[in-house]
Amino acid sequence: MFNNSKINLFCVPSAGSSASIFSTWDKISAENIKVIALEYPGHGRKIQQPLSHDPDFLAHQFSLEILDYGNTPCVLFGHSVGGSLVWEIEEKLKLINPDHNLILKIVSARPSPHYQSLIRHYSAMSDEQIIQELKLYNNFPDEILNNPSALEFFLRIIKNDFMLSDNMMKKPILKSTVPLMSIYGKDDPYIKNHEIMQSWQDFSEQWLGAYQVHGDHFYFLDTNILQDTLNIIQNNMYRVIKSMSA
Repeated sequence: MFNNSKINLFCVPSAGSSASIFSTWDKISAENIKVIALEYPGHGRKIQQPLSHDPDFLAHQFSLEILDYGNTPCVLFGHSVGGSLVWEIEEKLKLINPDHNLILKIVSARPSPHYQSLIRHYSAMSDEQIIQELKLYNNFPDEILNNPSALEFFLRIIKNDFMLSDNMMKKPILKSTVPLMSIYGKDDPYIKNHEIMQSWQDFSEQWLGAYQVHGDHFYFLDTNILQDTLNIIQNNMYRVIKSMSA
């Protein structure tokens, strides 16, 4: 239990994904945790908005959305490129409201800055190279691949998001006082060993550990693995809250 503390868990999607990738999280998380999936402009429910690959702009918009939820303690979960963006969001939160209530950051499936050489410069890829790259992640539907107009639409979005990934690698990630943990799937094609995620420990004064779960890059799309993932996250939320009240 979490002493009935209400917590907002904000989730930042990966490249090419929308907020819908987290659609099942709120249904199986603990009752006192509200899962709120953030949406990139030009994706999902914000499809009518212009795309953006500017980390400062995106982080500013997300921080405003987070602050709209009031003073409830909050957690940031960033998957893949979203894992880097959580640092930008934290910086914007501090600028807009120094009394923000961010209690935990979670980096999912994104190698630490020490291993940036493992992250491809995707924005320089051809369409064919992008398609082959996406197939490695086991989350590229045949319905898109076999539909030329759908593929053209999707490639426009993924190219923008890959530019965001490249831009994030240019941004320094500073050591934070907010507690931090990382999580990844054991079959992720770009996370070959535990140290790649364990080395995130150098970027927080309160390191909670790196956790491996079953699955690949999109490990949490499996309901059973998602439940294990949420249990890990919820246990660490408890650790943070307990340390704050000690």
